[in-house]
Amino acid sequence: MRGIGGRSVQLEDKRELLLDASERAFCRLGYARTTMAALAQEAGVTRPTVYSYFPSKDEVFLALADRVRREFLALQEQAVSPSPLETIRDALYAYLEAFTRHRGMLTVIAHEALTDPAMGALLEDVFSRANRRNTRFIEQLAVEGLVSPVVEPAVLSEAIAGVTARFAEQAAADPERLPTLAADLLELYLAMVRFTDGVAERR
Repeated sequence: MRGIGGRSVQLEDKRELLLDASERAFCRLGYARTTMAALAQEAGVTRPTVYSYFPSKDEVFLALADRVRREFLALQEQAVSPSPLETIRDALYAYLEAFTRHRGMLTVIAHEALTDPAMGALLEDVFSRANRRNTRFIEQLAVEGLVSPVVEPAVLSEAIAGVTARFAEQAAADPERLPTLAADLLELYLAMVRFTDGVAERR
């Protein structure tokens, strides 16, 4: 991360660049083996520079975890469209892309959640909010007579979340598969939600 110590970079931008480098370090080394020295090396700066932004490794990790949480919550607002099909397509792709990009960090957070209730609560916040929102979305479509889900909306939402996480693993291993996996995820969702009156065919 060349130039983080340069004066031409704004303070908040430097912090984000440092978090980018820290995410790479935590993903590569895991939480236990990551040190402030490792974070500094990954960022291409000195340890005092890292300490000027974060007082400890714990604070860096918490900031990263919160950044991931806020990104997933923001996705819930960005994918809204007048067309239900466009909303579904955009939301699924955005979530799959974000899961893929943050797969390593989510894995580290999940590992820490085994012993840290705060990390467990953060993960639950990320996933449960998204699932609840998707459940309400499907329920509203059902009320309007647009869909006839094969299972209860809450169950459908949990299933899609699980498949999304699995597809993210495959996309992380082979990024070129991301568009294909996103298309498969959309087809699976549509098959489970079952649009009526040929709505799905108009996509």
